[in-house]
Order: sequence, then structure tokens, then C-alpha cells
Amino acid sequence: MQSASDILSSLLWFKENNYTDEENDVQIIEQFVQNVEDFSSQYGSEISVSYTAFNLRGPPSNFPDYGDYPQAFVMRTYGTWWDEAPSVQEDFMPQNKNTISSQDYVEVSFERAVYPLEVAVFETYNPGALVRIWALGPVSWILLWEGEPEYAGDTPRIFSPPIREINYPTRILRLEFNHKLLPYYTELDAILLRGKEPPSEMKIRNNFSYSSFFYKRTQPAKGTLLNQVIASNLHENVVPPAMIPKTEQILDTGPELGDFQRLPDETILTVMKYLDMQSLCRCAQVNKHFRRLASDAILYRSIDLRPYWHCVRSQVLMTLSKRCKFLQKLDLSWCGSHCMVQPHFVVDFLKDSGAELTHLRMNCCKFVDNSVLRAVVETSANLQELCLRSVVTCSDWASLVTLTKLKRLDLYRTHINTSAAVAIIRANPGLQHLNVGSCKMISGMDEVAIALGANCPNLMSVDFWKSYSLTAVGIRALGHCKLLQELDVGWCLQAGGSGEWLAALSGGELRKLFLGALRGVCDRDLRTLLPRAKKLSQLDLLGVRAVTPDICSDILAECRELKLLDVSFCDQIHEAQVLEWRRQYPHVSIKRSFQSANLTAAPNSLFLAPSLE
Repeated sequence: MQSASDILSSLLWFKENNYTDEENDVQIIEQFVQNVEDFSSQYGSEISVSYTAFNLRGPPSNFPDYGDYPQAFVMRTYGTWWDEAPSVQEDFMPQNKNTISSQDYVEVSFERAVYPLEVAVFETYNPGALVRIWALGPVSWILLWEGEPEYAGDTPRIFSPPIREINYPTRILRLEFNHKLLPYYTELDAILLRGKEPPSEMKIRNNFSYSSFFYKRTQPAKGTLLNQVIASNLHENVVPPAMIPKTEQILDTGPELGDFQRLPDETILTVMKYLDMQSLCRCAQVNKHFRRLASDAILYRSIDLRPYWHCVRSQVLMTLSKRCKFLQKLDLSWCGSHCMVQPHFVVDFLKDSGAELTHLRMNCCKFVDNSVLRAVVETSANLQELCLRSVVTCSDWASLVTLTKLKRLDLYRTHINTSAAVAIIRANPGLQHLNVGSCKMISGMDEVAIALGANCPNLMSVDFWKSYSLTAVGIRALGHCKLLQELDVGWCLQAGGSGEWLAALSGGELRKLFLGALRGVCDRDLRTLLPRAKKLSQLDLLGVRAVTPDICSDILAECRELKLLDVSFCDQIHEAQVLEWRRQYPHVSIKRSFQSANLTAAPNSLFLAPSLE
């Protein structure tokens, strides 16, 4: 890890730090992020700059100060709390957990392409979530570094792990994160890329992208079959034999498998059910017998391709469609960046294999356009779960109204509008989980909430995070949802003038309640809910400045199942009181964020700390 002084020495004057390695006669370039290309989630809103991915641009704003600052990039989750909430989603292929899992990512670009020598990440709050660093090259992503998640302590750091040397320049990086070990939100201040500038005849000033034009003309060179397997490149392993040169096609006989080959097919298939997708692809390379078994449709009822987003291309879907006649659950989340997957291939796949689909996740997929939405509706009438988080390339959301069996719908950060959202809710009375957080095109969130209260009696969780048009009128309507276990109205500022609407909630089944930044909520409001919320296990009161230690003490004493309480930026609750609660209730994780008292510079006027407006 590079020391702080090595990089801090250049921060005050940095614009673009270039120097020459005289021994090797190459130019070394240090540069900070120019643009944020993509991200999976952010704590900030779509109409603000506080806590957003945008803040990764340029040199650090706060480093080396440690604490919670809105000038940083913050993702939406931390720890395991979201995995313990009623809205938790099951894994389609739990066997994929043999690898280091990731929960979030951010993709950034730099002004100039270089051969990377170092990637330095400035972490200013709860460091340790970074698990992978990828670089984008001419035709593929390549892994520069991978490591286990950790909690690195209450200290800022510049994390600069040893990275893999690659033989092509890059200007786009993707960082993946796993927050499960963090006690609170992690915050990133900046990312620095240091590398060698290509020789003048090889300089690449444009962005590497997977346009169809480029891909057709620049196929990656294939190595031997063994090298392909060792490389663990999914798209190379599942391509049909017709696409493999004859010199590399699988031999008819294959290796001797000893006693294992004598086992009945049913037994081998039972074993193969426990294999992840990569291992299945390797089995298909062994011999003709194993290829036949590893291609059996019974093994492809549930498919999770998200761990392989970096190598899933359109032809993967072409090959899988031949094995997926019984497909019920499919996760394509994160796949298709930089045109690696084209929309018409997804449409064809859904037409061939989507008839039995009940669960479909395409979170953060750039290939999801109107044609894909219509294909989902036309081919997968039995869908019970549809997740399209951070899909911003669609406009025909109203087409989803044809679906009538949805139990879960996740539209976080999409551009769905009010009328489409209301129509979909009315068409799906069995809806149990809905996420419309950060949907900035929904101008009348009250209409959405009223539709839920009138049509969805089995509603268990709803996420309205940063929905600025939601008011007390809409939240009161949720009182009709007697089975409601989870409600997130954090940063719904129009509902924050008063918390009297808490009295309208049934509360009997409530497990998770997030009220972040609702300044008007007071002790009286919480006290009306308290007798009916005995099952409450997670309560977020961040920035609820009117609450006092008295109501928090009552909540801790009476809610015996409480495990998480966030009282960050609650002005009337002091550190000494929090320490006493932690001593009295060691089974409750009590959160209290802070900001350093020794800021080296005044924050930009765009930011309030914390920004509650």
C-alpha cells in the first residue's frame, strides 16, 4: 500500500502529474478520475451531488480527514442488515458463492490511456470493502486485483494493492465492493491511476468500447483448449463446437475417468447440480459423455450469470438457449457493459427460453431497452419477480402492465413514470415487495402509495427512498397493508414536516423502518407506533433531529427484537448516551456517524453536512 505522504505531496498542486522514467525512457502519468461511467447504487439522490458517485471525479476533497462527508461517494448498504431484512432476495445459484461475492460496483474513466502500474483508492470512512479492480481493454475486461473484504479500522487510508501487469493500455476501471464486514457506510474520496503512457505510435486516446463494428473485426486470439479452461473465461467455455477450430475440438474419446464413468447418468447429474456455471462449462470440455450431461436442461433451471458479467457476450445467450428449455430463474445483472450483449440477442433468448420464467433479474443492464421489455411481457407471462435496478435506457414502462402475477418488482433508479407505476400495481394485486426508490420521474408518489394500499393487501416491503413527492397522504394509505414488515421512507422530505402519519401504520408485523432525514418526526409520533411494533428489528433515525434520548431508551427497552438502531446526526443524542446504551444493550448495533472536527478546508457550498435538504 502506498503511504499517504507519497501521494499527498502532490495533491495541492495536482492537475496532471507526469514524469519520465529515465531508466526505461517511458512517460509515467498520474491522473484522477475524469468521469464516472456507471455505478450500481449510491446513497445520494438523482437531483443532488451529496453522497453521489459524481464525487469521485478529480482529486480528493476530504482526505486525510476521516468521517462522514457528503463530498464523498457512498453506496446504499453496509454490513449484513439488508440481507436480514424482509425484502432479502434468494440467490439463484448459491453454489456461485465459492468465489468472492460483490454487492456494488462503480466504473470510472480517466483522460488518458496508460499501461497501469498502480490504482490508489482514497477511503475516508470505514475502509475495506474493495474486493476487485478490473481494467477494460480492446476486447475484454481483465482482472487487475482481487482480495477478500475486510474492515480496516476507523482510519483513512490510501489502498493501493499490487496489481497485475497487462500488455495493453486502458483508461476505464471498474471497482467491485463487498460491504458485509463494515460497521457502517464506506466512503470513497477519489481514485488515482498511475501508469506508463503508450509509445506515440500506439497511443489510444479514445474510449475502448464493445461496439458491434469493433467486435466483429477484433476477435480475441484463442489459445489451446486447456488454456481456455484454465483462463476460466465463461464465453470461451460455452461456445458450441462449431465455433471452435478443428484443431481444438474435443476428442471423441476424451480422458479416462475411471470408476466415475461407470456411475449412472442420474447420479452424475445429481452431483453436477452442485456445480457453479464455470465448473459446468469445464465439465463440458472433458469429453462427449460429459458434454452431453453438462448440457442437460435439468441443470439450467436456475442460472446466475452476474458473477461472470466481465465475460458474458451475446453468443453465451445463443449457446445457453439450447440448454434452457426448463429455465425458471435467470439473473443477468451487471452483464452487457460496453455493448458486450446486444438487445436483439436477449430478445431472441427470451423467445426461445423465457416461457417458463418466474424470476428475472437484469439489474444495471445497458442492453435492456423497449424491445427487451416487450419481449419480457410477450414471452414470460408467469413472472413473479422482475428486477431492473438502475436500468435507465427504457421508456415503454407501461408495457409491463400485461404482467399480472408479480410478487416482487424492483425499479430502483429507473425512469418509470407515475401512471405506469400505478397501472402495474393495479394489475398485480399479489405484489409483496416493491422498490421505487430514487425514481425521479415519478412525480406523484402518493398515487403509487395509495394504489398499494387499495390493491395489494399482501404487501410486505416497500422502498420509497428519496422519493421527493411522497407525503403523509400516501404513507397513511399503507395502513391498509396489514402484513407490512418493511418501510423505507428515508429522505422523503415532503413527508418530513410531521410524523403523525406513523399512527396510521398497522405496525403489528413491522420489522424494518427507515426514517432518515425526516426532521418533523418526534417522540410523540414514535410513541404512538411503539405499542404496535414489538417485532421491530431495524430502526433508522439518522438526522431525525427532534427525537430525544427518552424515546430511544423506551424503544430499546420495549422492542426486544431490535438489532439495529441508527441515531446519527440526532442533535439531542450525545456520544456519552450512545456509549451507555451500547453497554446496556450489547445485542443492539447502535450507529452514530460523525464528522471530523479538524477539516483542513471549508466544504463547497453545494454541500451541507449532512445535507438534509
